[in-house]
Amino acid sequence: MKSSSIENRMQNLLEESFIKVGVEQGDTVLVHSDSTVVREITGLKWAEALNLLKDCFLNVLGESGTLIVPTFNWDFCKGKPYSHEKTRSQVGMFTNNILFDDRSIRSFHPIYSFAAIGPQKEEIFSNISKSSFGKNSVFHKLHKLNAKIILFNFDQGTTFVHYVEQCKGVSYRFLKNFTGEITVDNKKYIDTYDFYARYLDRNIEPYFERLNSKLLSINKMHKVFLNGKYSILLSRCVDIYNFAMQGMEANPYYLIKHPPIQP
Repeated sequence: MKSSSIENRMQNLLEESFIKVGVEQGDTVLVHSDSTVVREITGLKWAEALNLLKDCFLNVLGESGTLIVPTFNWDFCKGKPYSHEKTRSQVGMFTNNILFDDRSIRSFHPIYSFAAIGPQKEEIFSNISKSSFGKNSVFHKLHKLNAKIILFNFDQGTTFVHYVEQCKGVSYRFLKNFTGEITVDNKKYIDTYDFYARYLDRNIEPYFERLNSKLLSINKMHKVFLNGKYSILLSRCVDIYNFAMQGMEANPYYLIKHPPIQP
């Protein structure tokens, strides 16, 4: 009974916070998360905490909403084979919880894949290109849909900005091709995918504070605190794109902490 009471209170707290920050029924949302907070507050086991967080998102989104999480894995860049059905996400336990949920599907990309539950998943994930951040990537499709992006207890920012950087053609990143073994539906083959990589010898450190502060100041990003302590941020793809572009027009290094070391 005690555990159930704690779980119910946490459910109410999460769902109220999601609504307050701007999640609405029918939305398409990309969630970057650090889900440890749910377990810390409730004391639930990992599986229970992750399922609770997932259920709260889906409850607020409703049957017409779509929940998307990154399921990135960079092992392909290191020469390791990629299995579309088995390769796990390297970006958190919550993302794997969604990935291996029977209701989800995974976008096809050996580096920057996503998992989604909801009616928009097939449309967003169909005909994905071999580009990580370029045309017809999931990032590009989310931009066209003007999806919402949520940072749940996650201060590292959204990978969507790398899509904006590629659209801009920043000087501190370059297109790099990776070729390796891919397995899908028990069929193995060799294929090549691109990745808009940063130059490793130029001390490039992503920095999102300028952009987030700007978006917050003009009410294009909303922020609430879960339990008075843990931040939840929400913004739209079009706003992130437009103001990141605007920032880079004035300062080409707007999205990194300091100018890169010149070669």
